[in-house]
Amino acid sequence: MSWTNADGLTVLMHEEQGNVREGGASAVSPMKHLIIDLDLTEDRAVQANDAAIPAGSWIKSASLVVTTAAAGGTSINFGLADAAGAAIDADGIDAAVATAELADNLAVPCDGALVGGTAGVGAVDAYVTTANTGTFTAGAVKLVIEYI
Repeated sequence: MSWTNADGLTVLMHEEQGNVREGGASAVSPMKHLIIDLDLTEDRAVQANDAAIPAGSWIKSASLVVTTAAAGGTSINFGLADAAGAAIDADGIDAAVATAELADNLAVPCDGALVGGTAGVGAVDAYVTTANTGTFTAGAVKLVIEYI
């Protein structure tokens, strides 16, 4: 026999089953996060055992959180590649982020073609890559990607 507890919730006993309702809420969010620490002094290529965004995903948002100010260089592209290193979109996370934008304790919202639009990452797992313009002598960021 079911009963209502002090919080107003129905408690089902033994083999009783509740009614399934359409449009209900889920306690498990479909939103996932990928957080990667990036050293800006060298280009990042795909390596074995790298974290990936699963095939078929859609990127809701991405941000760079600067942990060490960038020095030298001109700009950096942040993109995605497949497991073999072939570009999915070499600047799909953000294109030409200027050195001046990468100062200590700043956050840079990313606006590449694969962020927040209608394009997904495609039919293969996607790995983060970077490509520097110029020679960076210092700099580190956390890249935070929110995806479904």
